[in-house]
Amino acid sequence: MHARSACESAHGLRSGYVHVREAFASVGAAWVATMTVIESVCGDESLEVIGEFVIPPVEGPASRSFQTLHIDFGVPLAPGEPADVARFTALYAAADARPSQAHTRLVSLAPLLSRRTWPDQNELVDRFAAYGSSHGAWDDTAGYLEGSLARVVEAATGAEPVLPSVKTTPGFRCGLEFVSLAEEFRFFSERGVPLNIEHEVCLESGELLIFDNLLVAHGRRGSRQPGELHQRVIGYRQMLPDQQRAIRDQFLAAFR
Repeated sequence: MHARSACESAHGLRSGYVHVREAFASVGAAWVATMTVIESVCGDESLEVIGEFVIPPVEGPASRSFQTLHIDFGVPLAPGEPADVARFTALYAAADARPSQAHTRLVSLAPLLSRRTWPDQNELVDRFAAYGSSHGAWDDTAGYLEGSLARVVEAATGAEPVLPSVKTTPGFRCGLEFVSLAEEFRFFSERGVPLNIEHEVCLESGELLIFDNLLVAHGRRGSRQPGELHQRVIGYRQMLPDQQRAIRDQFLAAFR
């Protein structure tokens, strides 16, 4: 990656995400470029790779036709014990991949959430804890980490939950809250945060997409074929609860 390209990419990432249109010949080259960009934005030496995946797995079916908006690894809304926390995610389309029919959905959190009024931070934290213990994937030891943006919004409103829960719906799995994109759009609109500011990126072969999980939620429109995409998640391994609360407070800035 050239110095000018790295500088331009870093500027984009500071705003939430950057689509690097340079064609990288290998996944290794893409990950080197990813770290160059991230290190120019965030010189935190404690950042490390906490997850690496092929999406969908090579030995498996194609993905379903959409993916709900989420934050990788979840936001520690009510931390209770050390946990891995994602900060940045990189997506790479292999140089020899066939043209994709899938688009990555990106929603910048502050412009979305600032569309309505929210209670102060202390009240939000109380609402998250109450929601997590009654309706979210709460663990009495680990606390409450939430990846679904819809659940974060539902908890923040303080209203009676309508989304299915792993606690209350037998067999339910996180990420299956909605049966269609239209249903997800309707959910957010009814809560005063319509998704009409959503942006989509379709990665061409060899291209790279990097985003900050504290600033952007992401999902997908369209199906991916097995082995189509490489994902690397960079963050903090086994963060202590106090450190997780600091990350949560950065995330909550979007509500203000």
